[in-house]
Amino acid sequence: MKKPILLLLSFLVLTVLSAGFSGSEQPSPVSTWQSLFNGKNLRGWGTYLLPSRAAADQTPIGLNKDPHGVFKVENGMIRVSGQDWGGVFTEQSYGNYHLRYQVKFGKEKWAPRQNAVADGGLLFHCSLPYDYGSKCWMRSIEMQIQETDIGDYHNVGAGVPQLAFSPAKDDADEVNQYDPLAPLQPTDKRVFRSGNFESAPDQWTTGELVARGADAVFIVNGFVVNRLYNIYRADLQEQTTGGQIQFQSEGAEHFLRNIELRPVNFVQVGRPKLVSTRQDVKVSEKEIQTLEIQNQGEAVELIAAELIGKELEQFSVKLPAFPLVLKKGEKLKIPVSAKAGSKVGNKVKFRLETVLGPVPDFAVNLQVQ
Repeated sequence: MKKPILLLLSFLVLTVLSAGFSGSEQPSPVSTWQSLFNGKNLRGWGTYLLPSRAAADQTPIGLNKDPHGVFKVENGMIRVSGQDWGGVFTEQSYGNYHLRYQVKFGKEKWAPRQNAVADGGLLFHCSLPYDYGSKCWMRSIEMQIQETDIGDYHNVGAGVPQLAFSPAKDDADEVNQYDPLAPLQPTDKRVFRSGNFESAPDQWTTGELVARGADAVFIVNGFVVNRLYNIYRADLQEQTTGGQIQFQSEGAEHFLRNIELRPVNFVQVGRPKLVSTRQDVKVSEKEIQTLEIQNQGEAVELIAAELIGKELEQFSVKLPAFPLVLKKGEKLKIPVSAKAGSKVGNKVKFRLETVLGPVPDFAVNLQVQ
């Protein structure tokens, strides 16, 4: 296996890009996706595994050995059985990128998590040793991949980021939850995603990661659910801005496909000006309203949306396929409604996201009536 080195996507930066705020002359799509998984085999990937603590056979497994077939390529997918704990990781390292993947959970579970929700994870900015976290995962930051919790932040030693979060409840437990209106605080503790935007259990969920310098954004099915800023390694006195990419095996069967990546660049040409025909929209379960948004400024590439508020799952927002380029004068129409049983008076803000962050000076208020 090649020795991992930090490649800041130099082989892709030469591509003509216009991520973020771009001029209207730019074509669509604005940057090129590179597939990290060829759908046939694990070429370009390595593995590191450890027997589950509940396994009768505790013989060490280690690097690039998979005696139980934990990671198998089937029908264009990576099947992760979950039997042994560890990960499958890219041989190359990356920084300043937009990654997306699709995940679906299976039925099989293994002790000691046979009665728990299905679990996995996306680890990024990974660096050696291979056995840093739980003796089987690289030093990294985690975007949680777990049923009903995709998009939570966990720390696996790649540095301590700052996040905006507020106290919240997860059933009876006191937790920290991403809240963009809260002050930024450094933490190496779990921060829950803003809401559950996952697909039904038997359907594919699209997860995305925007790794931008020492910052990161987590996206689930087109919705921003968490943000990290200034990931910092105090022991090295430097920011963490890149590394390998690893998917976990953690006691549950799940499937991965369409793993691809494209570069993020920081050049801003021009400025968009998004204007909604209505600033305040009342929604209900009985009638679908339409957000009509026009770009009166320079062209902009949109990659996601974000809902800000409480009980976000009460709102049904049918997003277009991202990423998309909205040129000057073009309109975007987004159907919105309230789900059955929604609380009258519940309010959220709706905004749109680029690879460089939220579109400036744009938000629409939604309220259940």
